[in-house]
Amino acid sequence: MNRYIISLLSANRVGIMAAVTTAMDELGANLQEASIAVIQDFFSIVIAADFPEQRDPTLIQEHIEGICNAFNVDVCVKDPLVEVPSIFSPGEYDRYLLTIGGKNRGGILRKISSQLGQDGVDILDLSATSSEDGQSFEMMIKIAVPRTLDIMDLQTVMENICSQLNISVDFISESDSAIISSQSQTRMFKL
Repeated sequence: MNRYIISLLSANRVGIMAAVTTAMDELGANLQEASIAVIQDFFSIVIAADFPEQRDPTLIQEHIEGICNAFNVDVCVKDPLVEVPSIFSPGEYDRYLLTIGGKNRGGILRKISSQLGQDGVDILDLSATSSEDGQSFEMMIKIAVPRTLDIMDLQTVMENICSQLNISVDFISESDSAIISSQSQTRMFKL
């Protein structure tokens, strides 16, 4: 079996998931992971699936596009053995969840993600929503922090950035104990 990563994007319509999974079943695929999001009435899914060895990425993409033709789905197939992601090995990092919220304005995610990237922190997942009037937002970012990085230093830097932006930030940790920073009362809780 060969594993491929497949991403699909389309205007959201009833039946897209059925079409995608029908195409995968016809190709003999075994779904390993999936993540679905509907944002502004657009459907997006990323799938990791194992396919029989005789199925090459071009055939997979063409077959899914053919079955999903009625939905006008954009399909992309990646081979993780060819395009190897640069992620940490288990044991080299700790996972945290950042919860961030406050008054909505441009540039917030850029400043936060730039700092995380500069510190070598990997963003594993992100979800964000704005209020109906667009004035406030809530964001959750799951991150992998290298164990070589002092989490308290990262926490202080993130608190300073968020303080300058007049927004709140909390760190939620997978660690065994709850930690409360003495400087800012940022909470770190076990997931």
